[in-house]
Amino acid sequence: MKILFSCLLLFLITDMLYAQPKWPRLTYRDDPATTIAMAWSGTPGTVYYDTIDHGTNFNQYAQSKTVDRTTTHKAYNHHFVRLTNLTPAKVYYFVIQYNVSATSARYSFQTLSDDPNQPMSFISGGDSRKALNFLGLGDPACWGNGCRETRQDLNRIVKKIRPDFVAFTGDYIRNFDVRFIVDSEEDWEDWFDDWMLATGPDNRLIPIIHALGNHEDAADLDLLFDVSNTDIYYATNFGGNLFRFYTLNSEPADVCADVIQKNWLINDLQQHSTPSNTPYWKIVQFHQPMIPHAEYAARTDMIDCWASEFEQYGVRLVCESHTHVMKTTYPVAYDATATTSYNGLVRKDTTGAVFIGDGSWGAPPRDAYPPIPNVTRDVEKTSGFFFVNVNQSRIQIQGIVPYADSIANIVQQLDDIQGTPLAAGTPLWRVGNGSQSFIIPNYSTITAVNKIAKQEKRATLMPNPATDIVTLQFKEMPTEAVTIEIYDARGKKCRSYANVQEQYFRLDVSTLCSGVNFINIVSKDDVESHKLIIVR
Repeated sequence: MKILFSCLLLFLITDMLYAQPKWPRLTYRDDPATTIAMAWSGTPGTVYYDTIDHGTNFNQYAQSKTVDRTTTHKAYNHHFVRLTNLTPAKVYYFVIQYNVSATSARYSFQTLSDDPNQPMSFISGGDSRKALNFLGLGDPACWGNGCRETRQDLNRIVKKIRPDFVAFTGDYIRNFDVRFIVDSEEDWEDWFDDWMLATGPDNRLIPIIHALGNHEDAADLDLLFDVSNTDIYYATNFGGNLFRFYTLNSEPADVCADVIQKNWLINDLQQHSTPSNTPYWKIVQFHQPMIPHAEYAARTDMIDCWASEFEQYGVRLVCESHTHVMKTTYPVAYDATATTSYNGLVRKDTTGAVFIGDGSWGAPPRDAYPPIPNVTRDVEKTSGFFFVNVNQSRIQIQGIVPYADSIANIVQQLDDIQGTPLAAGTPLWRVGNGSQSFIIPNYSTITAVNKIAKQEKRATLMPNPATDIVTLQFKEMPTEAVTIEIYDARGKKCRSYANVQEQYFRLDVSTLCSGVNFINIVSKDDVESHKLIIVR
C-alpha cells in the first residue's frame, strides 16, 4: 500500500511539474502588425518562434523569448510573453519549451498587415457565459443543447472561418452573483477549454481584443489576458490607417462622470481626425449597450457623452453586448433638435454609426423588444455573432448563427490571406428577410485619406528603432511653436513638450516601454504622427 501511495504521489507531482502548458492564447498590447502578446496557464517555459515551421524541435527556431510576467489567478499560474519587432503580414510558428527538453504542441499566428490597401476581417461578439438558474430564479433556460454547447458551436465556427482577430465585448463567464455562490474558477476552466475549440486544424491561434463586461473584474482581464487594470479603455490602429479600433469601458454607472476616460476619448478622436492623421474608419466596442434591444433601458449617459462625439469624429460602427439578442441598426446619430427621436438618436445614413450586438455568444437568449422605428434594422431572440469585413470603401457585416447541423457544411479556411471573405456554407442570420448582409459605405474619408497617404511629412525621426535618444528633425525651422506628444500604442499619453520651435529636437525615450510608440507634432491646424519603435 505504501508503495502504491508513493507511486501515485510521484505521478501527481510529475504530472504537475511536467504537464504541457495549458490554454495558449493571444491578444494585442501594441501594434498588431509588429507585436503580439502571448499567454498560457500552468507550467512556465520559454517561447521559441520563427517564420519557418520547425515542428516541435525548439532548438531549430531562430528566436526565443522568456516570460515577461507571471500572475496567479483563478487557481492557476498564468505566464505572459510579449513579442516585438515582428514582420507585418507574416505567419509565425512557435512552441513553448519547458522542463529542459519538453515542448508544447506547435502553434502558429499571423501578424497583420500595416498596408491600408489590404482588407481585414474580424468577429464581433460577447456574452459567452453559461446560464445560472436556481429554484426558478436567475437566467432563462437555454434552448437546444444549452448555453455552453452553443458557445462551443460558435467557437467551432471561429475555427472554420478563420478571422484575422476577434473583438470580444465582455461577459466571458458568470462571475460572482449576490444571489448565489458561483464557482468562477471552474467556469474559467470551462471557458478556456471551449476557446481551444477555435484553434485551427493547423494549430492557428486567433488573437482577441478584450472589452470589460459586468460579469468579470478588470483584474480578470489583467491577470488572465495581460490587459492592464489601468488600460481597460484603449485604441489600436489596424492596417496602418485602415481603421482605428476603440475599446471603451461602459461599466461606470454614469460614463459622463468618468472624466478621465471621456477626456482621453475626445483627445484621441481629435488627434485622429486631422488632415495628416485620419484613418479610413473608426470602430468602437464596449459592453453595456447604448441602444439595448432587450431587458434594459437606454443608456442616456452614453448617448449624452459619447454619441455626439461619435458623429463629430466619424465613428461609423459600434459593437455592443449585454442583452443577449442579435440586433443591427441603421446609421444613427445624436440630434438635440430632432422632434422625433430615440432618446435623441435619429437616423443619419451618411454620418451616423451602425450599432451591432447585443451579446449572444452562448449566454441565455432573452425576449427581444419590438423594433425601434428608424433605428432598428433587425432584431431577434437568438444566439450568434457578427463577421465584419473592412476595406477602404466599405464595411460589410454578416450575422452568423450556430446551427449545429450546419457547422459541418462550412468550408474550412486554411489560407493566410488577410481579410478573406466569409467561408462558403457559413450559417447566416436572417437569410429569409434579406438582412443577413449589409454594407456601410465610406461617404466621407476616401478622398481625404488618399491625400494623406501622398502628403509629405515635415519631420523625420532618427534613429528608428531607438533605445534611448531620438532626434525629431524638421526639414525646415518651424515658423511657429508646436507641441510634441508621445503616446503608447494604445493611445495613452506618456509625455508632452510644449512650445517647441527647434529644427533638431532631442527626445529621451529611455524610460518608455519597448515596442510601438507614437510621436505627435501638434500645431494649431494639424497633428502629424510618427511611429517610433523602442527596443531594449
